[in-house]
Amino acid sequence: MANPLRVQDLNIVGYANVLPQTMLPSIVPPIFCLRSEPDRFFVPPYFFNNGYLCNAGEISNFELKALADDREVTIFPEGFSAKVGYELYVDEEFQHHYQTREMVNASLDEIADRSIAEAENALIRKDFKEADRLAGVAISANDRKVTPLVIKAAVDRALGDASGERLMASIAQRFVPIPLFNVMVDHYDKTTMASTKKPL
Repeated sequence: MANPLRVQDLNIVGYANVLPQTMLPSIVPPIFCLRSEPDRFFVPPYFFNNGYLCNAGEISNFELKALADDREVTIFPEGFSAKVGYELYVDEEFQHHYQTREMVNASLDEIADRSIAEAENALIRKDFKEADRLAGVAISANDRKVTPLVIKAAVDRALGDASGERLMASIAQRFVPIPLFNVMVDHYDKTTMASTKKPL
């Protein structure tokens, strides 16, 4: 474990993950290096406290390259300065963004809301694959929204996948009771698919 390091003394050189399209957008944990000693790299798990990076694991340049070759981490072509109170996230186009936490939350909420609207339009067109994909994007952007789970359940119902619909209802229980969730799915049946399948 490295000693606490001032965030302002660090650069970000990548992040400790390689994300498939189905997990985007996503907040990711940065990989840091010391600006004064760029061959010293610091990886998760770690935490931040009063502008310091604490309890990070330290690895060598050789180890970092090995992790990149094994597709365990993603390395940027060029590093950039770390900042206190900022988050790193990767959007649906695999572009990374480094912003304040407030800006990241706002950006991800915008992606979620846009994806929900596009998923609803896909349901109207009966493009169930695209509706399901867009609902997944919305969940990745903000997993506290219930509507993407409702859309996924509506797709499952339209395709006759009762187990998938039950799974979505189960996940959504942290937001709404199952009877209300079923009513929400019914809404999409009536307005977009006119499904005759029975609810859960």
